[in-house]
Amino acid sequence: MDRSFPDPTHLFEHGLALLVQQLGVDSAVMSRFTQIGWEAFWWATAEGVQPGLAIHEPANTFCPYVLENPGRTLMIRDATTNPTWKDHPATRQLGVRAYLGAALNQHGRTMGVLSVISSSPKPFTRAEIAMVKALANLFGKTLEVEQLKHDLQVTRDALDLTTAVVVDSALEAPSSHLPNLHYLDIWLKANLFLARRRGEAMAVVRWRTVITRESKKVLQQVSDALRGEDLLVDLGDEEFLLLLPHTPQEGAQILLDRARLKFGAIPMGATLWNPLHLTDRNDFVIRNAIKRAILGLQRSRELATAKGAEVVWDLLLMDPEGMADITNPW
Repeated sequence: MDRSFPDPTHLFEHGLALLVQQLGVDSAVMSRFTQIGWEAFWWATAEGVQPGLAIHEPANTFCPYVLENPGRTLMIRDATTNPTWKDHPATRQLGVRAYLGAALNQHGRTMGVLSVISSSPKPFTRAEIAMVKALANLFGKTLEVEQLKHDLQVTRDALDLTTAVVVDSALEAPSSHLPNLHYLDIWLKANLFLARRRGEAMAVVRWRTVITRESKKVLQQVSDALRGEDLLVDLGDEEFLLLLPHTPQEGAQILLDRARLKFGAIPMGATLWNPLHLTDRNDFVIRNAIKRAILGLQRSRELATAKGAEVVWDLLLMDPEGMADITNPW
């Protein structure tokens, strides 16, 4: 649609100028009636004629009459000699003597008027009247198309917004095709309450991997090899998080050793989210555990050698003062 129809700016500009030139009048004006009243939104004037009140005050011209009688083209050859119009404000105050007005229709509704205005008497011919009616019809259709284009753009914008929301809410990271942060939020809500009730620790591992074709394949292989309750999450920015429910440090280390045969000896930080400890028991977004895993990752990077890095565990001190009251399992 954008490419099929002409630029309305050029159409209105040249069409109104053509009317002024061919009919030998002072001005041609497109006016519309809105919720706040009449307004002139496009016009052309003859050479040397300045836009005056006859253009900028359509409510005081003959436009309201045309709007009330949209099926008829109003033709006034000389308003000063016409008993119906000689005392009209357009004649007495605005100096309009000759006038042609045709309705502008949009979606089957009359929304404005195309007016041809002259300060001198004008014996309009049938051909000139037909020309004004034809251009009024063309302008009306153009306004209708522009409204359709506007509505289409609004629909496109709404669709783009909806798509952005859907993409943002998708459960898969586009770069790695692994579960993303949104999926993690859902997974935590579904798993942590039960883990706390059972008093089961969960291994939390953090590392960074540059996304390449080969690393994407390795990530998927590791994800496929996990147990059904385990979760490998793409956090974005090439950061990854591995969650291993009801898994102690020893069991998690065995799995990580297997994974590192594929990843290589990259820096990794790990910890345990432990619902038996006051720090973790009410932390259902594992914020503290993730912080400990990040500290372990930083330490792993610092200790890395030419042969690579080891998994560094940052664990809570399980002293009596830090233990939670588990008499209430909820």
